[in-house]
Amino acid sequence: MKIPKFLKYASVAGLCVVSVSIAASQALCEDQTLKVAISGDIDNFDPATNQLIAFQAAIANTVFDSLVSYDENLKIVPRLAAAYDVSPDATVFTFDLVDGATFHNGQQVTAEAVVSSLKRSAKLGGVFGSPLKAVTSFETPDQDTVVLTLDKPYAPFLTALTNLVILAPSSYENAVSKPIGSGPFKFVNWTPNDRIILERNEGYWGQKPSYETLIFKPIPDPQVALTNLYAGEVDIVAEPSTAVIAQVDSSTAKVVRPSVSNSIVYIEMMGTKGTLANIHLRRALAYAFDRETIKAVAYGGQGDSFASPLPAGSFVYVDLKGYPYNLNKAKEEFKLSGAPAGIEINLEVLTGFPEAEQMGRVWQASLAQIGVKLNIVVSELSVWLDRYVSRNYDMTWNFFGVSPDPHSLFDVIMRPHLEGEYANQEMIDLVQAGIETSNIDERKAIYSKLQEIMVEDLPILAVQSRPIASIALNSIKDFAMNPLGWPLYSGVNKSE
Repeated sequence: MKIPKFLKYASVAGLCVVSVSIAASQALCEDQTLKVAISGDIDNFDPATNQLIAFQAAIANTVFDSLVSYDENLKIVPRLAAAYDVSPDATVFTFDLVDGATFHNGQQVTAEAVVSSLKRSAKLGGVFGSPLKAVTSFETPDQDTVVLTLDKPYAPFLTALTNLVILAPSSYENAVSKPIGSGPFKFVNWTPNDRIILERNEGYWGQKPSYETLIFKPIPDPQVALTNLYAGEVDIVAEPSTAVIAQVDSSTAKVVRPSVSNSIVYIEMMGTKGTLANIHLRRALAYAFDRETIKAVAYGGQGDSFASPLPAGSFVYVDLKGYPYNLNKAKEEFKLSGAPAGIEINLEVLTGFPEAEQMGRVWQASLAQIGVKLNIVVSELSVWLDRYVSRNYDMTWNFFGVSPDPHSLFDVIMRPHLEGEYANQEMIDLVQAGIETSNIDERKAIYSKLQEIMVEDLPILAVQSRPIASIALNSIKDFAMNPLGWPLYSGVNKSE
C-alpha cells in the first residue's frame, strides 16, 4: 500500500521572539507560552527505556518523531516516513523519508540515523522494542530510504512502529537528561519537580506549533492543579481525576475528551509466585471486586465495566462473564485457597490518581468481609515504576491505552509477566500465532482464546474503561486527545 507524501504546512508567525532559558521563559509573551500541569515528574527522557506513563508518551511525541504515527482517531498516518510500502507477504517494509527533516542539533535525519536509532531500541529491549526482534535486516539503499525485513509476517508491525521514536545518534549518551529528536518541540531544560521546558522547533519539517514555548509542570495533586488552572498558572491540566473534572466551572474552563476511550484500568497480580500463587485466592479477590460500586465511587459513574482485558471497540473483543461481584463465592474460593484469615495483601497505586485509592478502599471493605486485609500503598512515580519494572509487588493498579491492534496489550503489559513469573506456554504460543497471521478470522479466534485464558487465570484483572479527559481554559483552541489518552499539544492555539 502506498501512502501519498505529506503536505508541508506554513509556520504560524509569533508576535514576539525571545530566547528560551529558565530565566527567559518567565519573560515570554503569554500568548507564546503553553503551560501544562502533569501528574508527576519524569526522571528519564530516553524513550527507549522509559515509556510506561501516558503523559511521558505525550511528551515524547512532541520532542521526537516516529516513522508512522496515529492521528486523533488512531488511524496510522505517515510521519518521518512520507510514504511507505508493505510487501504482499508482510515481511518487507519500505519507508521513504520526508525531505528536509533535521534533528534539533542541526544534523540531517538520514536513513542511517533512523536505522541506528531503531537498532539501539532493539538492543536496549525497552517496553516497545520487542517487535524489532523480528527484523532480520536493516537496510539503507540511499539516505532517504529505510528497508526493514522480517523473518516472518508480523501483523501489528506498523502499529508497533508508532511507539518507536527516533533519536539523534549523537545524543544517545545523554538521552536520559538531554534528549534530541526531530519533533515539533525541542528539549531546553528540566528542573526536577518544578518544570520541563520545550521550545518550538523553528526548523520543523512539518506543521509548526503555534506556541513558542511548551512548559510541563508536575503537580501530583489534581485539586491543586485545578486551582493553578483558575489562577492562570497553567493553561491545561492533563488527565485529572474524575472528581476534579466534575468540578470544572464552564465559564472558565472546558473538559476535552477523545471520541472514545481505549484506555483500560487493570489490576496486575503476581500470579504464580508469592502470596497470590494460589488460583483460588486470586479468584476470591476477583469475586470480591465490586465493579459497579467502584465505577460509581472512583469514576463518577463514567466508563464501561467489563471482565475482558480488551476494549469493547476492539475487533477481537469477547464479552466474557468473568467473576461478577459475589461475596459468597469469594468466601468459598478463599476457603478453598487455604489462606489464613487476616492474610495481608498489598495493592500498589500511583500518587496523583485518587481514583485508584478510591477503588482500593471499596475493594478493601469487601475483602475485609472474607478475611483478607488489603493494604493500599501509595507511591510517587519513581518508586512505583521501580517496583513495577522489577515486579516487586503483590498487586498493582495500572492503566494502558490499547492500540487498534490487540497485540499491544500482550506485548507491553503481558510480556513481562509471560517472560517472568507467569510463563504460561499456551498463552505464549497463542501470542506468537496472533502476530504471524494477518487473517482476520484466525486472529479473532486466537485473541478470543487469549481473553478466555486471562479471565480464567487472572494474571490481570480488568476493571473498566478509563474515562480520559483533560481540562483546558476556554481560551485554548484546537486541543484534542486521542483514544489512548495522549493529549495532542502541537496543534493547540489560543483565542485573542
